[in-house]
Amino acid sequence: MRKGLIRFLFLGLALVISASALAELEPGYREQMLEQTEKLTALMAECAGMEAYAKLYVDTGSEAAAVLRRIAGADWNSPAGGTVYVLKDGAIEAFLNASGISLKDFPEAPAAKVRQSVAGSIPTAVASQSGAAFLSAASALRTGTVFIADDAFPELALVFLSCNKDYGVMCSFVKSGDIVSASLVPVPAGS
Repeated sequence: MRKGLIRFLFLGLALVISASALAELEPGYREQMLEQTEKLTALMAECAGMEAYAKLYVDTGSEAAAVLRRIAGADWNSPAGGTVYVLKDGAIEAFLNASGISLKDFPEAPAAKVRQSVAGSIPTAVASQSGAAFLSAASALRTGTVFIADDAFPELALVFLSCNKDYGVMCSFVKSGDIVSASLVPVPAGS
């Protein structure tokens, strides 16, 4: 039952994102987000291929370690293409409303934190749909950065980058003031 509810909520979020995506993205920001995503993907792939790195995060005999080894063995050098989704005002609220939560019940600062947290956790939530072992490996490989952006940079955005036949990556971009936090995880190609 819980898995069905989670899928329903993801379907709702996908519809909200699809309805609100990309129409007004200023020139240059798509390229900037794709460039940041490619840099983070390269770092993630390098870490995935390091035995010492894997030992820090997963038991070497676990299913998660096997997933991590498969991710490490994938070709990450030639991304096939990327899609940028800008989450417009109301997208996160609609998602939360579908789960029975209203941001109107929160004061301003906590509501802003919830919006940013939900947007930032979407890549991990997508990875979680592939099971506990994949989620564990994806969490071990979670890669991020922060950078300064101007006022016109989108407040909340997602990038899906198709990397090979088995995997892609999903990166969230969350802007607070003039600081943008980017967080990337591997996801199955069919995500």
